[in-house]
Amino acid sequence: MTMTEQELYDNYEFKITKRALMREFPFIKNVYVKDPATIDNYKSFIFLDVDINPYEMCNQYGLKIDSIVNKYLKKGEPYWGPYLSLFVKGGVEQTWPIKKAISDLMNGIRKSPAMPSELKMDRELDIASYHASPDTLPPDMMSGMESY
Repeated sequence: MTMTEQELYDNYEFKITKRALMREFPFIKNVYVKDPATIDNYKSFIFLDVDINPYEMCNQYGLKIDSIVNKYLKKGEPYWGPYLSLFVKGGVEQTWPIKKAISDLMNGIRKSPAMPSELKMDRELDIASYHASPDTLPPDMMSGMESY
């Protein structure tokens, strides 16, 4: 089945998923498809892109931001990665509980008996990449203080 970007954004399951992710994980700022041409690339999945504030995530979960993220964002360049672990010091074991909670939430919405089957998508939603923009830099980081 072919789906346009607007059809995805108008879909009830997508809307519920986006709202739930942004409510349960305040560091998630937007959920979307960066390249609409990829919506129909896979038969079983639609991969989503997520804008995050990595500083809020680190603050919320007691993590330390990776220096390469600071470097990119301080230079005014965006930073992205397919895994949350690329944003923090310590790697996968540090972000696994967050990734699992995100996946559990998305799967719970999809499998919820409260979601009428006629409103469910024909494919599962999953996250392809996480993006941070320079405007997520905390004010004290811009002035040179490095508390993160």
